[in-house]
Amino acid sequence: MVDFSKLENVSPLYSYWKSDQDDIDERNRLLIANKDSRALSLFEKEPYKWEILFQSIIREIINGDESSIKGMKIILSSLSIQVRRKVLDDLLENNFINQDCYLELNNPVNNNAESKKNFLRFIRIFFAIFTNPYGILIKRKKTHIYEKTGFLFNYLRNL
Repeated sequence: MVDFSKLENVSPLYSYWKSDQDDIDERNRLLIANKDSRALSLFEKEPYKWEILFQSIIREIINGDESSIKGMKIILSSLSIQVRRKVLDDLLENNFINQDCYLELNNPVNNNAESKKNFLRFIRIFFAIFTNPYGILIKRKKTHIYEKTGFLFNYLRNL
């Protein structure tokens, strides 16, 4: 059985969520981005959604859904090479992924590869975006409805 409680520590945004999330923290968060990534906009403008996707997709992979690897590659591609390498090393070291998965996640995203559609996975992740099951504390201005609902669910959970 996998201990998911350690998974939040593997996130490259772990220290950001624990910080004051002020302008300096925001600048530091943006410094770890890969400016050439097609997922850059998500990482830069929607860190809450990025984190939910990161947490949800890695859980899908841990639970045996190898078709989620392409999604994780896209999410990880938004990180600088050094940060991506550290995240993958941490995932491997904490036994969240095996060596084969580690090697596959290190490969570049193949945009021509066919993606397997999984409606239940989509629903689980969509639900997670709106309900914040990972307890992400958003301190900056909440501009999207899912940030507001995620904040509210987290607030109610902590009462």
